[in-house]
Amino acid sequence: MNRRKLLAAGTAGAAFAWSAGRAPVYAQGRTTRILYWCWSEHARGAQAVYPKFREQNPDIEVEIVNLNPQEIQDKILVAMATGVGAPDVGLIIESRFPSYPATGGLLDVHDHVAPREADFSPRLRNRLKHRGRYFGFPYIQNVAVMFYRQDLFAERGITAPIETWAEWVEAGKRIRDRQRNIYMHQVSPGAVGFGPLIGYLEASGTQLFTEEGQTIRNNRQGAEILRTYHDIVRKDEIALLVTHNSPEHFFAMRTGRIAALHSGNWGLDRLEREAAADGGKWKVQFWPRWRREGPLEIGTWGGSVLVLPRANRNHAAAVKWASFLSAEKEAQIGLWQNGYGLPTSVTALADPRMREPQRFLGQSMYEASVLGREVNYLNLVRDWPRVQIEMGRQLDAMFQGQKAPEQAWADFEVAMIRQYG
Repeated sequence: MNRRKLLAAGTAGAAFAWSAGRAPVYAQGRTTRILYWCWSEHARGAQAVYPKFREQNPDIEVEIVNLNPQEIQDKILVAMATGVGAPDVGLIIESRFPSYPATGGLLDVHDHVAPREADFSPRLRNRLKHRGRYFGFPYIQNVAVMFYRQDLFAERGITAPIETWAEWVEAGKRIRDRQRNIYMHQVSPGAVGFGPLIGYLEASGTQLFTEEGQTIRNNRQGAEILRTYHDIVRKDEIALLVTHNSPEHFFAMRTGRIAALHSGNWGLDRLEREAAADGGKWKVQFWPRWRREGPLEIGTWGGSVLVLPRANRNHAAAVKWASFLSAEKEAQIGLWQNGYGLPTSVTALADPRMREPQRFLGQSMYEASVLGREVNYLNLVRDWPRVQIEMGRQLDAMFQGQKAPEQAWADFEVAMIRQYG
């Protein structure tokens, strides 16, 4: 198998099947089999909660397929256009979701989601609607956090958590060791760099577009954020410029070249795999707020939505699986415990198990990085990859010294106005 593994999760006492092309038999009698496309930590989370789903729905089997996230987005769009080859339930990157309902290829799930909308954030509601109706199930969010090496901080007399961004930069100057080639944290160039940049923008309350989808013009705060993004690399030199999740990035994590890791909550999964020997050294804190007098707000890095392509016939079974992952408290907590996806369910967030410590960190990630902070979200527009690609061009030009950050932001605005008005 090239880039995929078929992960078929069994009930308690049944073994997982790892062979492609054949679903194991879970029960006697007639069953409905559905296909679920997801990736990485989400596949692991789905496996963990699947036995509970089978207890509640013995007549439904779910084949959990682990694909590359970008592959899923593209394959679902193609499948919706052709009417064949789509999963019964697919996991969509939330920022790309607005492009899907307008195709007419998604099932309208408003009647299944609207009755429980009080159980998820008001700011999330508009992101899942198209013309006032829900076409996706809320699934998980990921807030922007800072993982950090407690031993490297202690070595320089730095105490965490660090409250403000200015204090973070000053701590980074103390951490920076040119002889040992140690940086505070990482920054990514190109289109990949737009993902982490979103955390900076949202935490400062900056928007790119109005709620109506129009470009915000003469966005001084946006230009200010981009200047900071530039300066921590080129002026203060506290951040390592490296593509996120690249081999070079993982090497920096393993060898102590970065004292902190900017990521979403899911970054703990990467640390456990890439820096397993350093368990207990890594801790986590909230994203530093932009200004001390500002609100306790944080941004995001990721977030996903469950969608149901219309072309398939097993809508009833697909709705049950998506509803289970979205609304069942035990499922939402299980996804957090096994994949570190932050629940969208307010009920799940209030459960005491959310405060349990993660073994690798020796602390509760929820308490240390999320609790007591309000999450901001960017207003989304259709064809979000266009936004990402254009900002990637400007980031590359900026870090290569071809443009000042202010000019890069101005050029980004021009491109967005041309596209969205």
